[in-house]
Amino acid sequence: MHALVPLVLAISGLPALLIGAWMSREPDARSRALALHWVLVGLAIQAGAVGVYWAGDDDRIAQGIVIAMVVLVNALIVSMVLRLRRNRKNP
Repeated sequence: MHALVPLVLAISGLPALLIGAWMSREPDARSRALALHWVLVGLAIQAGAVGVYWAGDDDRIAQGIVIAMVVLVNALIVSMVLRLRRNRKNP
């Protein structure tokens, strides 16, 4: 039961890694940058899952790890959106 939450968290980070791998196939620089952001989001979620597993029964440490993971993932998403807006092609 102690490994259920980290397992669900780790599985929920896999789509971000797969999206990053799929986007990295495109040759242009914008796709590579977005792929890097997606992979970093996936790795942040995976690291959060490892941290929650490591925290075990200590709820304060687990909550701190989850809060840090959420802040990091949201910062990466904001960075991705800002990069998309900056590199937007004017029609």
